[in-house]
Amino acid sequence: MAACVGLCSVSVGTVSYSAGYLRCYTKLDFLGGLVMNKIAISGKGGVGKTTLCALVVHALAESGQKVYAIDADPNPTLAEALGFPPEVVSEITPIIEMEKLIEERTGSRAGEYGSYFKLNPRVKDIPDEYSVQKDNISYLMMGMMRGAGKGCACAQNSMLKALVTHLLVKEKETVVLDMVAGTEHMGRGTAESVDAMIIVVEPALRSIKAAKEFSRMAADLGIKNIYVAGNKVTGPEDEEYIRSKMPGFSVAGFLPYTAQVIQAERDGSVLYEQSVEMKNAVHGILQNISILA
Repeated sequence: MAACVGLCSVSVGTVSYSAGYLRCYTKLDFLGGLVMNKIAISGKGGVGKTTLCALVVHALAESGQKVYAIDADPNPTLAEALGFPPEVVSEITPIIEMEKLIEERTGSRAGEYGSYFKLNPRVKDIPDEYSVQKDNISYLMMGMMRGAGKGCACAQNSMLKALVTHLLVKEKETVVLDMVAGTEHMGRGTAESVDAMIIVVEPALRSIKAAKEFSRMAADLGIKNIYVAGNKVTGPEDEEYIRSKMPGFSVAGFLPYTAQVIQAERDGSVLYEQSVEMKNAVHGILQNISILA
């Protein structure tokens, strides 16, 4: 248990050695090969990270994997991109807003100052119990980490961090995390369990500058495999621009900017199902970083 001191800065990112050993064990398949199945996707707002995230989730689900699609963006739109019906999306409650659940698991009421709360609340059942399912996809909306001005958010933030830690460190199934530009949902020990972080960038100077900063933050947390994926690419000139402005970065591939992208956003259709070009592009990206064969 920990006491809230009103600072909302409790860190729960440290992973014990036993959890680390468990992680090493679960990364091996029955043939002894390395399993790469924990993927984080980040990028500057508006570059299309949710578009890439949805494509990645669909590609992995189509390959037969059970995929947890985790929406950790403060403006959550991954459910729509995955093709969940509007009536289903409208009924989804972010985990951070489930006050009764948070109080039950942490022992502290949301917004209370001075109360004690658990740093390691029980979260094992949450991914299956509180997600919505479609085919091989389980979607879970995390909600935005709370800051100052909304009462003490220590218990809520502790809950979210514990859940992300469980998904990335202990969960054996594939996890794809659509996350905000920073890495506030992770401590160092959790971040080290990310097999690949893909930073989405468009052929524009501000986007590239932001991507470099996100890469530095991820590396500081211990994420080893950091890749760049270009989006809204109209041709070879855009590809070369991104490569030339990001020397030393591992470029996983590019997503073309096509009319089908715009149409899918307008009518709510699933881009992965509508565009063979985009489907091939995301398969190429995942093959380049050894996620798909």
